[in-house]
Amino acid sequence: MLEMKHCPKCGRKSAADAVFCSSCGSPLEIERAEVMVVTTPSVPGYRIVKVLGAVHGLTVRTRGVGGKIVAGIEGIFGGEVTSYSSEAEKARRDSLARLIERAQQMGANAIVGADFETSDILRGTATLFSAYGTAVVIESD
Repeated sequence: MLEMKHCPKCGRKSAADAVFCSSCGSPLEIERAEVMVVTTPSVPGYRIVKVLGAVHGLTVRTRGVGGKIVAGIEGIFGGEVTSYSSEAEKARRDSLARLIERAQQMGANAIVGADFETSDILRGTATLFSAYGTAVVIESD
């Protein structure tokens, strides 16, 4: 069952991982030890009180033999290569989790300017997934 958060402003439910209310757009309360991650340089309704510095999280992934076979078969027919898409999604989640963990270790409660990058390494046999941003401490306006 999917957990939900209640908006303190309008009272409607939003997904457990939501940062802003899906109905009214108000910031949802930050729970202790939770880090808000945004791609913007600031967070509406909050002010940055301390910049802790650059932070990153990364993971390197490669497909096993079975995954490469499935991807090869999917490639013959065209369209989405689902075996690679699911692996990329796992890597994105892992790099984001590592980004958040490092920011928490620095004492941050938010990351601004978050972004993701990917690079092929080891002659294309592996992919590096990187999440990065700026670890900050924010307070409600």
